[in-house]
Amino acid sequence: MIVVDGRTDEEKLFELLATGTEDTELDFKATVDLSRGSSRSVLEFVKDAISMGNLPNGGYLIIGVDNRGNPAHDEQPVEVGQFDSATLRARIARYVDAPMHVAAQAHVVDGRDVVLVYVRPNESGLPVPIKAIGQYDDGTGAMKTVFSEGEVLIREGTSNVRLRYAHWDGLLSRYRDRVRAETRTDVDQLLARLAAQMDSREQPAAVVLLDVGMDDNALIGAIPAAFEATTPVALSRFLNAATHVVAGESEIVMSKDRALDLMAAVACQAALFDRPTEFAAAVEALWNAYQVTPVPADGIRLSGQDAERAAHELDVILRVFAVGAAVVRTRRWSMLRTLVDHPVPVAAHYTYGTWLRHALVQASRASLLLDEKGAERGGQVLSLVRRLIAGVPLLRPDRGPAAAVTAWEDLAVDDWILNSLCQFDVLWCVLARALGRGSDSAQFYPSCAAFHQYRAQPALETIASDTEARRDTFGSLSDAEIAHAVATVLDLAVRQSHHYGGWWVGVDESPKVARFVAEEGAAPSR
Repeated sequence: MIVVDGRTDEEKLFELLATGTEDTELDFKATVDLSRGSSRSVLEFVKDAISMGNLPNGGYLIIGVDNRGNPAHDEQPVEVGQFDSATLRARIARYVDAPMHVAAQAHVVDGRDVVLVYVRPNESGLPVPIKAIGQYDDGTGAMKTVFSEGEVLIREGTSNVRLRYAHWDGLLSRYRDRVRAETRTDVDQLLARLAAQMDSREQPAAVVLLDVGMDDNALIGAIPAAFEATTPVALSRFLNAATHVVAGESEIVMSKDRALDLMAAVACQAALFDRPTEFAAAVEALWNAYQVTPVPADGIRLSGQDAERAAHELDVILRVFAVGAAVVRTRRWSMLRTLVDHPVPVAAHYTYGTWLRHALVQASRASLLLDEKGAERGGQVLSLVRRLIAGVPLLRPDRGPAAAVTAWEDLAVDDWILNSLCQFDVLWCVLARALGRGSDSAQFYPSCAAFHQYRAQPALETIASDTEARRDTFGSLSDAEIAHAVATVLDLAVRQSHHYGGWWVGVDESPKVARFVAEEGAAPSR
C-alpha cells in the first residue's frame, strides 16, 4: 500500500523505498537528465507526472533508484539542481493548460543523490488533458510520439494509459465530493448557527441538535453541546446511527469512512473536554464497528486472510490511532487504557493483546501493509493516520480547523500530528506489553520505528519521570513491570528501525528513561 500524503521528507522517502516495488501511485526512475530538452526520458518523466496528477490523491516519482527501490549506482548521477519544484512545474506546464502543483526534495541514499517528487492533483477535481504533442528524435531522424494533444492520461497499475470509459467514475470522485460540499454549505451554516445559539444558553437545551448529516463546522459545536445535555439520548442516537451505517443497516446515504470519522470525532472531543463517560461510549462504538465483519462474496471467512475484512479492521484502527494522538495531545492519560485494552481472541490458545496489534497483523497478512518480501512496514500505518487527521478537522478539535497542517511540504521536526501519533504508538505498545494479555508475539509492534526516535521520545520521558501520568496510564501495575515493558518495546524498535534509516538508539537516548529502566533492573524480553 502506498500512502500518498504529499510529504517529501527523508522519512517519507525511506517509507516509499521500503515497499520495494512500483505501484499505481509510485514510480521509480534510475536517472533522468532534464537538460536534454525533449529527449525520450524527459518526455516519459512528464508523462508520468501528468498521469500521477490525474489520480485522486496524486502520486510520487523517485529519481535515482532501480525498479526495486535500491540506489541505481550503475546509472548516471542525478543532477539534483534540475529538480527544484519551480523548474519541474515549468517543464510540465509546456504540455498542459491547468496549473500543475509539484514538490520535490533531494536526499542521499547509500551515497547516491535521490530526488523524491510529489505531483498534487488538480484542485478543481477535473482531469487535465494534454495540450501539446510530446515527440523526440529516435536518433535516425524519425520522430517518436510519447503523448498527443487532447489525450487524458491516467495511471493503471504501473503503466500510463489513455482515459477509457471505465476510468471516469474514479477520476471524477474528487469533483463530485466538491460539488456535494458546495450544495450543503447554506444548510450547514444554518445548523452551525443554531447549535452555537443553543450552546450559548445558560441552561442546557431541552433539544440537542446533533445529526450524522451535519458537516464538520456544525459538529464542532454540536458534539460538546450534547455532552452538556441533561440526558445522553442525542449522543447515543448519533453513535448508533453511525454504527448502523458501518454495519450496512442504515438508509442514510453516507460512506463507511465518514461514519467512522464521526465516532472518532466524539472520542476526540471527549478527550479535549475530559469526559470519560462519553469517551468510553465512543470507543465502544468503534469496538462494535471493529467487530462488524463483512462476509466475502463467496461466503467463506478465512481468519486473518480475508482482504475485505482486514481492510475494514484497518479502517477502524486508523481512527483509533487518531483518537490516541488526541489523547496524547490533551494529556488524558487515564483514557489510554480504555482505548487500548481490547484483546482479540482468534483461537483457544492464541489471543492478540489488543485490537491495535490484531488489525496491523491482519492488514499485513492481506498485503495491505507489506513490502515485496512480505515484511511488515509499520511506517505506512502512521502515514495513513497522519493523512487522515490532516484532512479531517473533526479529528483534531484541540487545534481547531484553522490549525497549521503541513500538507505536502517538508515535514517539520516538530510536526504536531506525526509526533503525537508516534508518542501514542509507543505508549500503546508499552501498555499492551505491560498488561501482558494474549500471546507474547501478539502484544505489540512499534510502527514508530520507521521514524526518528525524537518524535516518540516525550511519551517515553513522561512514563519515566511523571509518577501521576504513569499511574493514570498503567493503574496498579508496578514500576518494575512498566520498566520491563519499556525496555522490551525499545529493544524491538531499535531492531526494526534498521529496516528504515536506523534512527533509534533505544533506552540510552534519554537519561530519564535510562535511569528509570536501570533503577528497576529491567531488561528486554525477546
